[in-house]
Amino acid sequence: MIFDCHVHLPSPALERTWEWQPFTPDLAAAVRYLQRCGVDRAIANSMRGELAKTPEEMIASNEEAAEAAKTYPEMLVPACLVNTNFGHEAAEEIRRCHDELGMVWVGELCGYAGGYTYDTEGFAKAVETAAELNMVVQIHVDDTPEMDRLCGAFSNVTWVLPHPGDSPAEVVERCELATKHGNLYIDLSGHGVQRLGVLDLAVRCAGPDRVLFGSDYTINDPAAVMATIEKSYLSDEVKGKVLGGNVVRMLGERAIR
Repeated sequence: MIFDCHVHLPSPALERTWEWQPFTPDLAAAVRYLQRCGVDRAIANSMRGELAKTPEEMIASNEEAAEAAKTYPEMLVPACLVNTNFGHEAAEEIRRCHDELGMVWVGELCGYAGGYTYDTEGFAKAVETAAELNMVVQIHVDDTPEMDRLCGAFSNVTWVLPHPGDSPAEVVERCELATKHGNLYIDLSGHGVQRLGVLDLAVRCAGPDRVLFGSDYTINDPAAVMATIEKSYLSDEVKGKVLGGNVVRMLGERAIR
């Protein structure tokens, strides 16, 4: 099974998407292209949640993700998004998404898009709630030392770090974090994995069980990341884990089929 762990669905409440040029104007178009690429399933949030500036928008975003998964139940697994500036309300929304909507994945948390930081009491409360509920937390962190701090400070959280890096040195630093911290998974989406050798480095550092296929679709093209994995010199067994087996295992451990 090919399972994309990092998808942002277009939101009917937003006038724009994050594509550089219009490509997937609505949910149906987004799902069609995932299927065209050969993606079997995807963990997906609603783009509205990344930009939510009120608790009401945050909640509406998660309802959109849940509704999308109801529309395409064999394709989409919904993910919860919160803005941790909302403090207690963000933590309670994570709990609601878990208990009422059946979500086990939080993210991608993206502080620069939502206008929040990862060093606040509200953020700590949110990720501690996720850990209590055994939910995965996928987070956009550009600063490697900050991700190092988060992995150590919240060692009970299962973290997923997207975007291998923008430079050779950054790629090495970010991948080596997974060697240091057993609670950190590497998500291949976004920038970095298109550079030769980066996929192999991620597998060497994190091990084949903690590297995940993610695309950052609908911003980036899932076909490009899939081709990098499929054409690599990794064994078929490792390719199977990276392309979907690891995500299936993580969801299965959290009672999602």
